[in-house]
Amino acid sequence: MKIGIYKDTLANRRGADMAVENLASALQERGARFGERGMGSGEWEVVLFEEREFEARMNERWDVVISTGTNELLDLYDYFSVRSTRSTRLPLSPVPHFPFPIIQQFHTNPKSQFKWKRFVRNWKIRRALRHVAAIQVLREEVVRQVAKYGPPVSVIGNWSEWEGRARMEPPRGQTIIYPAVWGRGKNQRLAVESFASVSKDFPGWSLELYGNGTPTFPLPEGVVHKGYCDLGAVYASCAFVAFPSLDEGFPLTLVDAAAFGRPAVTVCDWVGAAAVGGGIVAEPTVASYSAALRRLMSSEELRCEMGRVANRFCLERYSRKVILDKWETLLESVVK
Repeated sequence: MKIGIYKDTLANRRGADMAVENLASALQERGARFGERGMGSGEWEVVLFEEREFEARMNERWDVVISTGTNELLDLYDYFSVRSTRSTRLPLSPVPHFPFPIIQQFHTNPKSQFKWKRFVRNWKIRRALRHVAAIQVLREEVVRQVAKYGPPVSVIGNWSEWEGRARMEPPRGQTIIYPAVWGRGKNQRLAVESFASVSKDFPGWSLELYGNGTPTFPLPEGVVHKGYCDLGAVYASCAFVAFPSLDEGFPLTLVDAAAFGRPAVTVCDWVGAAAVGGGIVAEPTVASYSAALRRLMSSEELRCEMGRVANRFCLERYSRKVILDKWETLLESVVK
């Protein structure tokens, strides 16, 4: 089976880029094992390509192509709507004629992909979604946003690359971390203001912000912006994670933290761990969020217990094997 994975650019090095690269590598690895064992459809060839290769790649034969976002879907729509009429210079066809099955991914909340006053763009996306073979989303809560387009919808999350490598040690440090690119939707201000409101009662504690971007407001004492870095050692040494982000597709940060046995304070139970006692969900207000921070800062025992629960929950639901099993089922069903 020849599988194409199209991402317009991998240069941004954001979470979605890394998730796409990890998926391509893991599918290639699994497909090679199938070939050795004579399983399924035999060995898989997985090709990850970017926009600069797009037109050349579209002339190849594919069993299935995974489109990793709506920009990528628009490229496919425009290419295969124009192709049938290119020689006659007729108007664009309103219906794409995809020569291979397409699985459309949403790494973010689907509704965020429809832009204000971008009427033609939004129309094309909706039209194209009706002609893909399947749609993949990261969380059950967003299925209804895309189910209306018709193709079957699969819920497949992401796994942590730290799985099996992270050391489960008690979270005894006095550092809270928030790894996220700086931006309004990531809601760093809530984490900063909430920490500032309780920090006087917890001398020695600090809040460290990680991720690309520049702070847009002054940071109080005890709060520092560290920028981008490899987070393995950071997760291992922190007490717990603050994650007040307001809009997520699938926050891999929470699964990564769980791999190290670190709980999180969120404003939504993004991955489901909090529902079983593996974290705390607060209201997006300073009063509520600071109370949640205070609760975890006050008890090492609670941090340890919630970290163990989060770790166990994420390994059961979002392990590499579980996620790849789901992808195998989806790919085989689409190709058949």
